[in-house]
Amino acid sequence: MFPNSNRLKLAGIIGLLLSLSFGTSAQAETCYPLDVIGGDGTAVTKTVSPFSTLVTRNNWNTDFAVPSNRAFTSYEATIVTESSANYDVELNLKYSDNSSSASYKKFPAEIVFGEPLKVIGSPRAQRDPYQVNVFVGGLNAIGKTYTVSVTGCI
Repeated sequence: MFPNSNRLKLAGIIGLLLSLSFGTSAQAETCYPLDVIGGDGTAVTKTVSPFSTLVTRNNWNTDFAVPSNRAFTSYEATIVTESSANYDVELNLKYSDNSSSASYKKFPAEIVFGEPLKVIGSPRAQRDPYQVNVFVGGLNAIGKTYTVSVTGCI
């Protein structure tokens, strides 16, 4: 019915939708999807490019905009892969004073097909970030495809 690549994309999209629909916390959190910067919508699908050289850049970073009219208590990135692999994963919160904080860093993080990886970060006390950066890449992940989304939770 669907070619293999379309099946994998469909499985990734369904996994993302399910992860956004069901809370992982015992508390009643309200979470809002954040928009991808430089893209359309709240999720992006990428195939990991080779690492950067003096002439080329990689696509291992994706930024999400945090609305200025809302203060979130946590941010959750969901990564769904089209095949199991070891990825380098980071979640960074960027602040208006040009600083950032690494809320999560795991090199490598094993992400299994069909099992979304959820990465949670908390902002600094009394500070709200303006962007959430999700880094997904690594030499072992070159050529692998994933979908990433981020929500801000109250």
